[in-house]
Amino acid sequence: MTASSHPVVDLAGVSKSYGDLTALRSADLVVHRGELLAVVGPSGSGKSTMLNIMGTLDRPTAGKVRIAGHDIDELRDRDLSALRAATIGFVFQQFHLARGVPALDSVADGLLYSGRGRAERRELAERALRRVGLGRRLYHEPHQLSGGEKQRVAIARAVLGDPPLLLADEPTGALDSRSGAVVMELLHELHEAGTTVVVITHDRDIAASLPREVRLKDGRIEYDSALGDAPAGELVAAEGGLR
Repeated sequence: MTASSHPVVDLAGVSKSYGDLTALRSADLVVHRGELLAVVGPSGSGKSTMLNIMGTLDRPTAGKVRIAGHDIDELRDRDLSALRAATIGFVFQQFHLARGVPALDSVADGLLYSGRGRAERRELAERALRRVGLGRRLYHEPHQLSGGEKQRVAIARAVLGDPPLLLADEPTGALDSRSGAVVMELLHELHEAGTTVVVITHDRDIAASLPREVRLKDGRIEYDSALGDAPAGELVAAEGGLR
C-alpha cells in the first residue's frame, strides 16, 4: 500500500474526556482523499472535539488516530506540528484577520516560518487570493472587506500550501445567507480541484447538501451516510414503530 492510498483521516474507537466529561465516545470515522462531507450536530454534540482531533490539535484519551497514514501516537509534538503544517488547512467561523493588515500580507504571513523570502511568500499569497476570486482585493484591509470576502481571505490562507485536507469549522456561521452561499460554492470548487473538505456545522441544510453527512449526538456518531445506515428514528418511522 502506498502512502497516497491511505485515508486522509482514520479514527478508530476514538474517545476524548476532560475530567468527568466525555466529549467524544468510541468514534469510528474514515475520510478518503477527495471526499466532501459534513460533520453535523447541535452545540455540545462533540463536533469541536472531533475537529481538534482530526486537526491534530488535541490527542484522544482512547483509540487510534491516523492522519495521512501517520499514527499520531508515534509522533513527537514537533513532528506532529510538521505533519499539521503540511497536511491540514483550517478555516474558522471567526476570520482571524489582523486590523490594518492588507489581505495579501494576511495570507503571506501564513508562510512566515516556511523559510521562504518575503517576495516568494507574497507571490504565493497573491496566487491563493486570485484562486478564491479576490485578485482585486489584494491590498484591502479587513475593514474594507465584506464578511464573505474576509472568509475568502481566510480560505486563501488555509489553502496556501495546497494541503490535502481542509477543515472548515462553521465557515458560514458569521455570514449572511448570500455570502454563506458564495463560501460554500468556493469549498465545492476546492473539492473539485482535489482537496478533501470536511465542514463542521450545526446547519442541517448545509449538511444535507453535501455528498456525505456524519451526524453527532452526545459525543457519539449516530449516523454516517457513507455506511448506508438510516438513523434510528428514521428506521422506526419506516417500520411503523418498535415491536
